[in-house]
Amino acid sequence: MSYEPRQQVSIETIKDRLLAQIDSVVSRYAPEAPGAFHKGSLYFTLNPGRVDNNVGSFCIHMSGPDAGRWVDFACAPAGSGRGKYLTGDLIDLIGMSLGLTHARDALAEARRFLGLETEDPATRRQREEHAARLKREREAQVVDRAAQLLKKQKKAEALWLSGQRELRGSPVDLYLKGRGIDLSLLGHAPGAIRYHPECFYVPDVREEHVDPDSGEVSFRRVKGKAVRMPAMLTAIALKGRIIDCHRTYLALGERGWVKADLPDAKKVFSDYTGGSIRLCNGLGPRGGRGAALSQCPPGTRVFIAEGIENGLSGVMLRHLAGLDPERVIAAGSIWNLGEVELPANVSEVILAADNDQGAQAQAQLAEAVAKHKRAGRVVRVWKSRIPGEDLNDALRRVLKEMEGVA
Repeated sequence: MSYEPRQQVSIETIKDRLLAQIDSVVSRYAPEAPGAFHKGSLYFTLNPGRVDNNVGSFCIHMSGPDAGRWVDFACAPAGSGRGKYLTGDLIDLIGMSLGLTHARDALAEARRFLGLETEDPATRRQREEHAARLKREREAQVVDRAAQLLKKQKKAEALWLSGQRELRGSPVDLYLKGRGIDLSLLGHAPGAIRYHPECFYVPDVREEHVDPDSGEVSFRRVKGKAVRMPAMLTAIALKGRIIDCHRTYLALGERGWVKADLPDAKKVFSDYTGGSIRLCNGLGPRGGRGAALSQCPPGTRVFIAEGIENGLSGVMLRHLAGLDPERVIAAGSIWNLGEVELPANVSEVILAADNDQGAQAQAQLAEAVAKHKRAGRVVRVWKSRIPGEDLNDALRRVLKEMEGVA
C-alpha cells in the first residue's frame, strides 16, 4: 500500500475536519476541569493556555453556526485596549493549549491530530466525505433550529396575547406590591406585563436511567405532568415583534401572593437573545409618556436591568426620589445584557447588575460593557455597595428606611 508523505489540504478543509471531531479535539486540548459545565451549546472549562483557577470566563461553542469558536472573557489580545477579548478557532485552541507561538506550528499539530502527515488516498477520501457529511448536517440543523425557534415564538406570542391586560387588584399587582413595587404610583402599568389565571406549568423532571447491560447510571430531563397555575406574563420583544413570553408562576402564601415555590418558577420558551422587556419609556418632550424604543430621539439613555422586578424597582426608586422617569428595559438575564439590540439613537446605557462576585457573572458583565462600548455607547454600571444586594433589595431597604423616618 502506498502512502502520500504529506497531503496538500486547505486550511478550510482542516477546520472542517476538526469540527467533525470537535468533541475529541476539545477533550485533548481543553480537557474537562473541576467545575466544568455545559450551558446550551457552550462548554465552560479552564483556559488551557494560561493560569486559570476558576471555570466561568473561558468557553467553547460545541455546536451551531459558531461551532469551534472559543472566547476568553478574562483576557484581551495584546495592544487591543479595553473592550476586547481573546477569541479564536480550533486551530488557535490547539496552539494555545501547547504554548505554540507560531500559527504554522499550530497548523502542523492539527495535521498530526487528523492523521494528515501520512495518509493513504482512500482514507483521505473517507475523511473528506465524513467531514462534508457532518458539515451538511450542521447546516441542516441551523435551518431546523430556525424553524423550531419560529414555532416557539408564535406559541409564546399567543400565550402572552391570551393574558389579561388589567392588572389592578390581580395576583400580579399584589405580587409586585409584596416586592415593594406599587404600579399605581407609576401612573400606568407597563404594557409588556399581563396576568394569566391558569397558565400551563410543565415541570422538568430529572429521571434516572440504568443501562441494563453495563449497569451505568445516567440522568435525563423529561417533561412532568402539566398543571394550571396563576402567572405573570411578560413579553420579550425584538425588532417590533414578540419573540418570547417570560412566565413567573405565582402562589398565594401566608403573606399574600408570592413567587411559587418551584424549582423553575420562572420560565421562557426558547432563545431570546437580543430581545428585551420594555418597562418604561420615560418622559416625552411635552411631559407625557415617551416614544417607543424604536422611535426614541437621538442621544437617548437607556437603563438596562437583568430581571423584571429589578427593572421595575429602578422605576420605583426614581419615583420615590422625585426624579423624572427613566427609559427602562429588562434583558431577562445577565448573559443578555450585552446582546440586547438597541436603535442607533441610543447613545448611553446604564447596566444595573446584581452584586455577584462570581467569576462567571463578572465575566458576563465585563463582556456586556465591552459590547455596548464597541457599539459606540457611553456605558455606566450600577451596583449596590452592599454585597449580594440587587435593585429590588435596594428598593425594599429604602422603603423600610422611609417607614422608620415616618
